Amino acid sequence: MADPKQVPDELKEILPFIQRAHEVAKVDPVVSYFCKYYAVRRAIGKSSREEESQAYLATLMDQLELEKGQLEGHESMKDDETASAHCSLFGLRIFFKADAEDREGRAGKVTARNFIVASQFLQIVTSFGDPLPESISEKIKYAKWRAAEILKAIREGRSPAPPVPSGGGDGSDGSKQLDVAADAMMGASP
Repeated sequence: MADPKQVPDELKEILPFIQRAHEVAKVDPVVSYFCKYYAVRRAIGKSSREEESQAYLATLMDQLELEKGQLEGHESMKDDETASAHCSLFGLRIFFKADAEDREGRAGKVTARNFIVASQFLQIVTSFGDPLPESISEKIKYAKWRAAEILKAIREGRSPAPPVPSGGGDGSDGSKQLDVAADAMMGASP
C-alpha cells in the first residue's frame, strides 16, 4: 500500500486521501481504492514534474491496477453509479455521526476530525465524473465549517456551541436523510 509517510512534498495535497485509504483499507477496500484513485487523478491534474513524484504516482497506479483486479467481483464495483453510491454512503455515515455528536453538545477534537474526514470521503465522489449532487456539496462545506468552528472554540478555551437547528440540508435528521440518500442513489423511489 502507498505509505502516507512517503508522499513527496510536491504531492502533499493528496496526502489526506492517501491517509484515508490507508485507514480504511481493511474495513472497506472499495472506499480505500477510490481514495487512491481520487488522489492519483488530482496529482495527474497537477502535472507533477519531479522524478520522485512521478515514481510515487507510478507505484500508486500499479497498486490501483492490482487492487482493481482484486475487487473485480465486489458488488460495489459493478459500475460507476453503484461505486459512487457506496462511497457517498460511507462518507455520509461519518458525517451524520459527527453531526449527531455536535448537535447533542458533545463536540470535541474527535468530532472536528470526523467532520474533516467525512468531507474528504465525500470529495472522492467527484471521481465518478458527474457533478456532485448539491446535497453532498453542502455537506462538504458544512463539515469543513463545523470542524473549523469546533476547533476555534477549543483553541479559545470554550465548549463548542451546538449548531442552531434548521430544516435545511446541513445534516439535521441524519438517519432519515441517510435512508433517503441511499434509496435515491440506488434508484429506489422514496
